[in-house]
Amino acid sequence: MLLACALAASTWLSALFPAPPAGFRLAAEPAPDSMDPLELHFRSIVVDTHADTTQRIVYQGAHFFEGIPSGHLDYSKMKLGGVDAQFLSIFVFPRRTAPADYFAESMRQIASIGAMVDASGGRLALARTARDVEANAAHGIPSLLLGVEGGHTLGVGSKSEQLAHLRQLAAAGVRYMTLTWANSNDIGGSSGDAGDGDGLTPHGRAVLALMQRLGVVVDLSHASDPLFWDAIHLVKKPVLLSHSSARSLANVPRNVSDAMLRAVAKNGGAVCVNYNPAFLDSSFARAQAPIWARYRDLPVDESWRHVQEASLELPSVPLSRLVDHIVHMVAVAGADHVCLGSDFDGIPVTPAGLADASQLSALTVELKKRGLSAWEIQRILGLNTLRVLEANEVH
Repeated sequence: MLLACALAASTWLSALFPAPPAGFRLAAEPAPDSMDPLELHFRSIVVDTHADTTQRIVYQGAHFFEGIPSGHLDYSKMKLGGVDAQFLSIFVFPRRTAPADYFAESMRQIASIGAMVDASGGRLALARTARDVEANAAHGIPSLLLGVEGGHTLGVGSKSEQLAHLRQLAAAGVRYMTLTWANSNDIGGSSGDAGDGDGLTPHGRAVLALMQRLGVVVDLSHASDPLFWDAIHLVKKPVLLSHSSARSLANVPRNVSDAMLRAVAKNGGAVCVNYNPAFLDSSFARAQAPIWARYRDLPVDESWRHVQEASLELPSVPLSRLVDHIVHMVAVAGADHVCLGSDFDGIPVTPAGLADASQLSALTVELKKRGLSAWEIQRILGLNTLRVLEANEVH
């Protein structure tokens, strides 16, 4: 029954994603540096590689088109903020779902997003390729893309069953998968638990090889340091870190070191800065840690509400600190290897001055003030992500 449902969902969604023509290359011209930053923002293709809004839609009954007042992202906020393409996280929270149901729950989330787009009357479009995003943006239609957060989504069955699940996720339109979430799994170690010293397993090597054959981007956010290095040395295509910031500015395990930034640049991939104040400022992270500990054992939604309320009482982290991380990443890795991965609706609070997606143009204004060229900003806003996406496509 599970396999039949999964295959049905895969077939239905695959029909929405025609293959791009061979030889497609992104059509993008550098904007002049004299362009007003707000005009630059809204003329650029803007891509956000990670938001957890799926959880609000599937588990809290939020209405993406009617607006989500307490959320960071919805349709109107995308339009107001000039967001042309948004990766929605397909994430199965281990505390919410039994291990035997991880994969089925992922497919349920994918089907929910597909149904939402179907009911949008053409206001939204699912996208799989870089060309899809460009074409939709040219018609003023925001794109949604799918990214799996955590290789545990592949389930707890045999290794062959897990690989079969990966094939089904790819057929259903998934374009990236983080090898781990905060929990280690059969692929390798996570930065968020006792597996932080573990690298890539033999099964993990098979998963990476299949991901590259299927065109699923290898996402190294959440990976342990050993897993990161094992994977970056093994992969043949550009990787993505869909929501990670700079460790040299905020020394937390979820962030990337300068050596990692240089390795991603050498690989041709990109690191997408996370807007979480706890990943932008070490002092905020230290102040927030006991809050998480205090409410850890409550039911998921109740825990989240308490953490959010308490975090709002902490001294805010300004938008300028987010810009610090982007500028540092550009200095270390180059402007071709930096992108945006907000983690909207997956973080309790945001930087002051960037309350939600509707205010994203403020980031472009600040980047221009810091002296980045218009062309560098265009690449950071979205073109780097599309380049990585295209480099992984299977034609």
